Amino acid sequence: MLSAALADGIQIAGRHGDEPIALDETFAPLVSTGKGAALPMERTPALDGVDFVTIGDRRDPIASGGLLGTVRHLLVGPARTLNHRFGDATAIAAPWHNASPTETIEADFAIVGGGIAGLSAAAAASAAGKSAVLVERTDTLGGITRYFGGIDGEASPDETITELLAGLEGKTPVTVLLRAEAFAIAGTTLRVHQVVVDGDRPTSRVVAIVARHIVIATGAMERLPVFPGNRTPGIAGALAAYMRAERYGVWPGRRALFTTPQSFAYRLALHAADAGVAVQRIVDSRLAPLSRFVDFAKAMGITLASALAPSHAEPLERNKPGLRVSFSVNMDEISHDASAIETDQLIAAGAWQPDIMLWLRAGGAAAWDETNGWLAPRGSVATLSLAGSAAGLRTNAAALASGKAAILTQLGKSAPRVVDHVIEEAFETPDAHTSVAPFRPHAKGNTYLDRGASLITRRSAETSRHGISGIAVRPVQLSLGDIAAAVDIGSMAARDAGSVAAERCALAGEITDTGWRVHPPAPATAEVPAPPVWLTGRFGDKPQVWAIASADARNFGPGCLVFTNSETSDPLKAIGIIYAAPLPGTHGGIAIMAGTPDNASLFVRDAGTAVASRLTGQLKLKS
Repeated sequence: MLSAALADGIQIAGRHGDEPIALDETFAPLVSTGKGAALPMERTPALDGVDFVTIGDRRDPIASGGLLGTVRHLLVGPARTLNHRFGDATAIAAPWHNASPTETIEADFAIVGGGIAGLSAAAAASAAGKSAVLVERTDTLGGITRYFGGIDGEASPDETITELLAGLEGKTPVTVLLRAEAFAIAGTTLRVHQVVVDGDRPTSRVVAIVARHIVIATGAMERLPVFPGNRTPGIAGALAAYMRAERYGVWPGRRALFTTPQSFAYRLALHAADAGVAVQRIVDSRLAPLSRFVDFAKAMGITLASALAPSHAEPLERNKPGLRVSFSVNMDEISHDASAIETDQLIAAGAWQPDIMLWLRAGGAAAWDETNGWLAPRGSVATLSLAGSAAGLRTNAAALASGKAAILTQLGKSAPRVVDHVIEEAFETPDAHTSVAPFRPHAKGNTYLDRGASLITRRSAETSRHGISGIAVRPVQLSLGDIAAAVDIGSMAARDAGSVAAERCALAGEITDTGWRVHPPAPATAEVPAPPVWLTGRFGDKPQVWAIASADARNFGPGCLVFTNSETSDPLKAIGIIYAAPLPGTHGGIAIMAGTPDNASLFVRDAGTAVASRLTGQLKLKS
């Protein structure tokens, strides 16, 4: 549905305040057929004879239909917008996050991500005779490896994918779920939302995959360059633009500008030029970059510029296609703009961020990697493995080896060594970090930190007393891109990025009131071990012992602190601590508390993550 809308000339999801916001893969309203549940536009197939309507508040009720809509169409041209209104507190909600699974699948391995790392893991499991479920968000397997192409001495991406797909039919065929998004993880249970076609209509289901081991091979995301107007309709990421063209044949406009901190966007520009698109210029934020793709672009006669980055973008005319883009020297505090260039589309490539959202939701830790300029996974989680770009690997060879190693290691077998050999700097200039335009308080157009639904602007992050981590009024989770951009612009200390990401990015569903706000009666016969002696006096003279249940069904280890809200992490402000395992048949833990809290809703700090929890009853100690 998303590609169909873009192909029809719709480039605007709606307005945030008075600013039009581009419709894209990470920011699209939900859709419905009118007879079923809400569906994600970017994963729902367009089917003949099926009418869809987008879900959300309308900004302009006459813009799309009726007699007045027809008059408007004649006066100002076809509507390029879905006409939704997005406020600071608006989220593009995913209602399935709170839905109960309708089906349970048991397997030895659950593998998330159908790129070459995930396919390698699935093929290894199949060859070993183990059952595996492969979960892929899009409608095709192979991931984004075709965007990067191949290098000398390696098989081409198409050859690699063909071989891996054949491996899915090994001793035990792999179960493949397409158009399926893994959104929650607790222990070794993965919750997945899948869009399926039932007869002649799309519908959805929530599946629980219970596996012995989970491999996260979710790849990497392309970040949004930071400059005013960076979500103006007509701006697309390089990877998104490639996938639209390669999978669906969608490329808006006849002219295109390219801006990039990495060499692979040159390859996309070459493909666009071959297809008849007028590539007006490739602007690189690096100084005199070296790459085979740069040489190819020069040979094609494409105009190149280096050490420049976008400083501003704005629409050419209200409700009309096209935009105007300015560039400035890619150095801090330099704000002089070069002459603005008019174009149909700006391909704004960004730096990469490993997609570790599921890793964080599973309780994994993260830390800022200064060398690469991204949030990197840290530590380990039992029964969980990372593979490919999600683990920070860059090359196809390393991705293939890591997927296979994740399976063989879990089976106790010898695994291939994972070596990430990148091309030497003498032949390929390394990627630069995401470009950041100098801050201009009076710039026209918002500067967004990421393309997602959080809609956090640079102004709100810079003026928040506690930086981006202090923006607590938003009911949506932060994205990994939000956190990374906050570090880049200096509104968050790099040392805090991992803990903030674990707390603010790892939400998967809302806590709903099911009647547990009232304290339940204390079990009359429950007996638990006494708290350790070293906790005497820590939580007052008359502490209480409570059973605490976690919202995501996890068990807490001794030492996890209990807080009244998710923002607090100071140990001195804790109101309790987990000191014992939960009672049989329950989950969470047993805590010693400083009296009876005012609200049954609490947060337990587990591996840096604030886990929503609730009190389930006061316990009596052993006599």
